[in-house]
Amino acid sequence: MAKILRLPLILIVTSALGACGLIYKPTGAVLNHLAQDEVVPHVYASDDLDMSACGTGLGQTQLLGSFGRVMDAPSRVLLNTHTLAGLCSEAAAQEAQLHFDRALHAGHTTEARDARIQAQRLYQRTAERRLKVYHDTENAFGKIGDGKCPTLGSDTEQMEYLTGLLTSVQAVLSDIRAGSSVGVPQDIAARAARATHCLDNDKWWGVPNALQAVVWLSVPGTAPDGAQPWQQLKAAADLGQSKGMPMAAMLYAEAGYGRSDPQRERDGIREVAKIYNAGNGPKDYRIFTQVAYREAMFLSDEIWTQKTGQRTPFLNLGTFPGDDKKQNDDSSKVDVDSLLN
Repeated sequence: MAKILRLPLILIVTSALGACGLIYKPTGAVLNHLAQDEVVPHVYASDDLDMSACGTGLGQTQLLGSFGRVMDAPSRVLLNTHTLAGLCSEAAAQEAQLHFDRALHAGHTTEARDARIQAQRLYQRTAERRLKVYHDTENAFGKIGDGKCPTLGSDTEQMEYLTGLLTSVQAVLSDIRAGSSVGVPQDIAARAARATHCLDNDKWWGVPNALQAVVWLSVPGTAPDGAQPWQQLKAAADLGQSKGMPMAAMLYAEAGYGRSDPQRERDGIREVAKIYNAGNGPKDYRIFTQVAYREAMFLSDEIWTQKTGQRTPFLNLGTFPGDDKKQNDDSSKVDVDSLLN
């Protein structure tokens, strides 16, 4: 009798599980479309980088990625969430790097070595996440840099492709900071640079040309004959300034850092500060303004910390140790009484 009763129960459970399988796929499709149509534009327009990177990036990647088990992986959405997750871990890596700089400035070598290890671990995680962005970009749009341009319809699609190219290059740079422990293919940067011609440089604030020039400066043998990467970078930064977007200026500063050219690095940081403080950036893409500002702030913090043991004074991005001693000293003063009263 028990066996007879058990058989219908097994059939009911099996049918219920099968019904769940039927539900997962349309649920995944709905969530994918919601994320693509609403969440992505919402994040692009956000001016809260911490929430977007460490909230949306970490919070949504696993949920949306899990639907790749029952349907085609939502590569365009994952391109965005993996990019944000990489920005989150990069922020932690940068804090560890600044800890290293402070400890080294103070002569605390053991503490400095430990902070350096922590930074390398976090840059390794960042490189892993950014390598996923490269794969997401190719899954969504096809092979990068093979001479063919994908069909890019909406502005969101174009921005996602640009994000994929930029983050793919950053994957190489993050891996270098992690001692090449991830093994990000070095040719990704060159292929991303070749793919920038698929985007309208004027429409996208000079960033495609700036990214191309950065790769020419960073990867030997990639610049064509007659190329003038610094001139191209400067023109891109000027174009970005005219449109209120500091991304190209940030790339100019990073190129200066990478080439050990402190004057160009500082010029780029000053340009980012000038554009950011003007507040005339495109409202639908405020997150990219915030990314440029944070990257420039990190470069500035390193300069300040290595020289003084402290990061950039509050609200003083664009100033540097020795520029104006009185101004720098005043900006570092804290009114203790006002804090306590």
